[in-house]
Amino acid sequence: MNVPRRLGKYEILGVLGKGGMGTVYKAHDPVIDRTVALKTIRRELLDGGSGESMVERFRNEARAAGRLNHPGIVAIYDFGEDADVAYIAMEYVDGCGLGQFMKQDARMPVGDVVSIMVQLLEALEYVHLRGVIHRDIKAANLLITAAGKLKITDFGIARIDTANLTQVGAIVGTPTAMAPEQFLGLGIDHRADLFASGVVFYELLTGRRPFSGPIEAMAYQVCNVVQAPPSAQVAGLAPAFDAIAAKALAKRADDRYADAACFRLALSEAYEQAFRAPPRAAVSEETVVMTAEAVRASLAALQAKADTPTSTALPATGATATPTQWQEDTLKTVERQLAAYIGPLARVIVRKAATDAADLGELYTRLADKLDTDEARKGFRAGLTRLGLQAVPAPAAPATTATPAPTATVPREIGAADLERAGKALARALGPIASVLVKKAARDAADLAALHAALAAQIDDPAARARFLAELGPAR
Repeated sequence: MNVPRRLGKYEILGVLGKGGMGTVYKAHDPVIDRTVALKTIRRELLDGGSGESMVERFRNEARAAGRLNHPGIVAIYDFGEDADVAYIAMEYVDGCGLGQFMKQDARMPVGDVVSIMVQLLEALEYVHLRGVIHRDIKAANLLITAAGKLKITDFGIARIDTANLTQVGAIVGTPTAMAPEQFLGLGIDHRADLFASGVVFYELLTGRRPFSGPIEAMAYQVCNVVQAPPSAQVAGLAPAFDAIAAKALAKRADDRYADAACFRLALSEAYEQAFRAPPRAAVSEETVVMTAEAVRASLAALQAKADTPTSTALPATGATATPTQWQEDTLKTVERQLAAYIGPLARVIVRKAATDAADLGELYTRLADKLDTDEARKGFRAGLTRLGLQAVPAPAAPATTATPAPTATVPREIGAADLERAGKALARALGPIASVLVKKAARDAADLAALHAALAAQIDDPAARARFLAELGPAR
């Protein structure tokens, strides 16, 4: 991959992603001294008759998102052209696209699904009230930050209306999330975005899209076939979520929720009735870790395509080191038992919990707390009985992951500046997951030296670990 050094005034720092239209770069704006994301159109798309429409789509994205100022929407800073390349400079989000997450065949807890949907619908309520219809809501256009917050991106085909919210005769959008009226070329309004949100809801709940196949088959399903309820694929799911998905995915726009606020209220009430608690304001740390792993896997694939040296490639998802106090067969058994309830996400959660659990009993207790229903927790804990309730002894931690204690030094308390410095250093080794790991380690570390040791243990590559410790220096 040939990465330019500069586009316009922006200095290119690296590649964040590559898609059908172009490449997204991480860049630096030297004028304002801030990091941005640069979304570009591929050069070959500018050659020929479609080039002007592509550039116009970029301009439209800048116009649509540029008039919106909301924490749930990626901010647009600038539109420009460099030679035959058009680009948009936008807010750099330290996080992961839900599309990347879904490619890992993972399914997140119901609490996180509802948190994401509530945040999405709050942002869409703001968007619609300002006369904008996104028209391409899908997992790939939704980002989860390292703080567990959602942001909507890609307003390239958004409809900006000054009189009303209806357009007739244009078929635009991504087929997997288009409403029936979009396939039929009929008038559309904000309820097309609510249909697409229903597709996202269904996919997050089940790990599957409600409609699939070639575009002709998909169009027929969207317009004529009622999808199976999510509970048919996810055991123990509250019936209220089936009803919400069915209403959001109604064939007639008039049968859907009237607006994003109604959709959000119905979802919040259903969750509160099922779990006796309001939806979370942000997704859980476990899901943030999983989304960060998805980013690392995606960047590793990009590096491999660019023929970068394997020594600098980021580890792919699933390359989690086995905590040394546990036998590999034991962990795999626990993973299989947990996977029956939450799918492939089990591997990451088990390995993470095993780093702190002293024995099998504690490990099962920690993992059972991640399940959404009493029935699931009871069934999962039954697996501990089948393993004989035997604790696994934990040997001393390997010397290679411990920070040597400075001689004649009084243990130092941890300050805010220490956490920020450690976070920046760890991010250079692990990426967006760093902020979550620092936050967790700080809760358990007795002093600064212990914090450095805990964070260094998260870095698998010995060379990267050594660079991390050298950058932080002695904990004095």
